[in-house]
Amino acid sequence: MGDRIRVVLVSDLHGSEIAYAKLANIPKMFKADIVILNGDLTGKALMPIIKLKAGDYTANVFGEVKKFGENKLNEILRDAKNSGYYPYIVGEDEYDELVKNPNRAKEVLVRLMTESFTDWMKKIEDRYRQSNVRLFYFPGNDDPHEFVEAIKKLDNDVLIYGDERIIEVNKYLILGFGYSNPTPWHTERELPEEALKEKLTGLFSQVDPSKMTRLLAAIHVPPYGTNIDLAPKLTPDLRPVTAGGDVVMDHAGSIAVKEILENFCPAAGLHGHIHESPGIDYVQCRQGKRIPVINAGSEYMVGALKLAYLIFEDGKLKDKIFMRG
Repeated sequence: MGDRIRVVLVSDLHGSEIAYAKLANIPKMFKADIVILNGDLTGKALMPIIKLKAGDYTANVFGEVKKFGENKLNEILRDAKNSGYYPYIVGEDEYDELVKNPNRAKEVLVRLMTESFTDWMKKIEDRYRQSNVRLFYFPGNDDPHEFVEAIKKLDNDVLIYGDERIIEVNKYLILGFGYSNPTPWHTERELPEEALKEKLTGLFSQVDPSKMTRLLAAIHVPPYGTNIDLAPKLTPDLRPVTAGGDVVMDHAGSIAVKEILENFCPAAGLHGHIHESPGIDYVQCRQGKRIPVINAGSEYMVGALKLAYLIFEDGKLKDKIFMRG
């Protein structure tokens, strides 16, 4: 047997507490050398829970305004955290301040994001260290800049911060890149295709060409025009387009990422970003060979952890298992 690396690819956990709990348990389930957490680490929104002067609570719970007592509070908190929201108990006066001051609301949101992620990383570090497994993590397009700056400090021998970095594991190189091309939601870490291509060219150019066949390119956004970049087509007001009762799917990946993979021809592309398109496809390199491109997919909203278990030997993908748990 030649050089071998066992990789677990996960992506787009979006703050779901139950998904992070399952991420922490991966070493119990798989013999892995490294787990790659491929971007979009944080949840989507703050969920203010207002404590009323009468003693009850009220909150907008998944689009429905509810009033509830102390006996339901823990259930509401748990369900919110498992779905990737950040519940925040406030008085009526503080809630009014959050509504009037978006900067204050974002400050609270980023603090809760950072605290939650840091707590999970501490648990993961302890469990992964016991199993001699490393976590290669980096932010995606959805993660706020202030959060990104905070989580860089977690980098150590087990928790490896990987955005725009290249590391070596078992004679393989792992390259991390978390930015995306523009999306309809105008998230914080988006770049025009030309800027993406420039950044990726600079990163790939750091790799000795003789080692390119051992490079695993962990890039958050998948290559355009493949089976792993299909997402619902949206109207200008962000509603899914339907035809004959079915949602119309369209390619939403990056042209720049596809061109980079075609030009440099690494061993594989490892991706996320498009939750609806887990699986594997292939990109034809200019050198004549095809390389696998893999998307782990995501179902964080229902607390599921989707993953791809990948075994590479001598620079080639030898085995793959897609799982949902």
